[in-house]
Amino acid sequence: MKMKLFPIILGLMLAPGITFANNGQVTPVVLHNFTKSFTQATAVSWEKTGNLYTATFWLGGKELQAVYSKEGQKIGVARNIIATELPNQLHESLSNNYPKYWITNLFEFNSHGETRYYVTIQNADEKLILENIGTIEWSLFKKSGN
Repeated sequence: MKMKLFPIILGLMLAPGITFANNGQVTPVVLHNFTKSFTQATAVSWEKTGNLYTATFWLGGKELQAVYSKEGQKIGVARNIIATELPNQLHESLSNNYPKYWITNLFEFNSHGETRYYVTIQNADEKLILENIGTIEWSLFKKSGN
């Protein structure tokens, strides 16, 4: 079940939805569970995509995104990172296997104690979205032309 959620989360992170401050659009249970988990969050904005709610907010000097089901279950938390924040083996694998690509987006997603990394890389001809497999490899998630 957890692995099936990652493509959904990736879609939420990369696709536009309906953005709003909480003007009654976020269900009370989602809002309650968010404020219980992130008591010190500031500058919170919400986006609804299908039955999922994504809160974008600042905490501890970092911008984070928390994803919740409509029932209020926290699905996971994402944050943008830079390449040097990747685990060493993943960073080396990316550099060695995709030397003619540059990174345009990179984020870490934590769900139920598991951490996944997603990176968008591109060159003049194509754009690739990769997800990590274990601690040393990348798998093609999506490919498109530029």
